Amino acid sequence: MPAKRISYPALLVVQNARRFYFATIPVDALFPSCFVARRDEDPLAGFQRALNEARADDIAKYLADGNGSIPSNIVLSAQDNADFRYDGKTKSISFTPAPSAFLVLDGQHRLWGYQKCRERHRVPVAIYKGLSRADEAKLFIDINTTQRGVPAALLLDIKQLAHMEDAKESTLRALFDKLNESPNSPLAGKLSAAQSVTGKISRVTFNRAVGKVLSTGVLRDTDPENRYRLLRNYFAAFDAELKDKALLTRSAFFEAICEVFDTAVQRAVAIRKNAKQESIQEVISPLTKLSYRGSGARALLDKTSIVSGMQSALSLNVGISPEML
Repeated sequence: MPAKRISYPALLVVQNARRFYFATIPVDALFPSCFVARRDEDPLAGFQRALNEARADDIAKYLADGNGSIPSNIVLSAQDNADFRYDGKTKSISFTPAPSAFLVLDGQHRLWGYQKCRERHRVPVAIYKGLSRADEAKLFIDINTTQRGVPAALLLDIKQLAHMEDAKESTLRALFDKLNESPNSPLAGKLSAAQSVTGKISRVTFNRAVGKVLSTGVLRDTDPENRYRLLRNYFAAFDAELKDKALLTRSAFFEAICEVFDTAVQRAVAIRKNAKQESIQEVISPLTKLSYRGSGARALLDKTSIVSGMQSALSLNVGISPEML
């Protein structure tokens, strides 16, 4: 027996030569008719093989929250077996539920998140009708190449405004601001909070680099003021020793020196019994004399290569004094 047609209120939108329809459809009525992979696969198998389940789980958890909402629509292309129709008099769409009735052109993870959510929400959709395979492919490419994600730095600022920062993000923000604003900081004026700027370290790069240092080693249990002083001493040691001062604000180099932070600081404490700038300078001095540019080229080496060179230099940086013999 053929499946019974179902109908929902909808809004017709015409843009140039294209017509599509805005509607909201209960997830249980929509998901079984959608596909993202081969047409002969069942919806769940297609989603599982083509997409990232962890991302869908995150969306499902967000939608299950009493405050979670996703206003952006899923983009679909109605297939022939949907028998998709629009009634201008009733301002509604109707279709016959069927496997592979709708190809998902955009919002695959969102749709799967709706399906995995314990709350059975209605899904906002924009549905195209009568697209050829070439049309679907072109529209998919257009959607996925013209959309731009929100800059990561802006998201960090928005999280602060929305009071959504966790303890680590809050700590990193305070360190970033103090290192950028304090007159005695070697990074004063060399950090960029809002965007990537040549010659400055972005907040995103800073958080990625310093965030690793905060999680383990000597900074993990250090109080905020001493944490700042230790980072300041460390960056000041490099600033004092480097002939090419611009290296300090190159992302790969900055991340690399943060990667060897614990080794260098612990070596300074072992040798000089303190972590003052001059003690750290003694330890990292050999690192600042290495070449970090490719052979016969001006391009900076990648972070992995820089870290490898630094670690080798640090492992050799053990002096034997007469008193030790």
